[in-house]
Amino acid sequence: MSPFARWFQAEVGRREGGEAELLLAVREEFLQGQGLVHGGILAALLDSALGQAVESLGVRVVTAELSVNYLRPVREGVLLARGRVIHAGRRLFHAVGEVFSEGERVAFAKGTFYRVG
Repeated sequence: MSPFARWFQAEVGRREGGEAELLLAVREEFLQGQGLVHGGILAALLDSALGQAVESLGVRVVTAELSVNYLRPVREGVLLARGRVIHAGRRLFHAVGEVFSEGERVAFAKGTFYRVG
């Protein structure tokens, strides 16, 4: 496990067949000055969910591109991120995903991942 993964503490709930689900409990260090979850935390969670979805296909990848859209602020609770592969090429993989807080979508993303192994 990487040092970032140890600090981040996202729990993989499901990872198979080009899909993944991650759970992340909001902690105080994730909050920005207004008491809301920092956008970088949501982006990191989406990046992780999409990457886990791709790696569930038996490949190792790094992020080549990530685009995140934020829909509403989050203050507390447990976040659920879902990622799924929409295209698997030889070198490039495309995935999409969403983050939910208390059943409401709070952000979504699309990403491109480059195969490294």
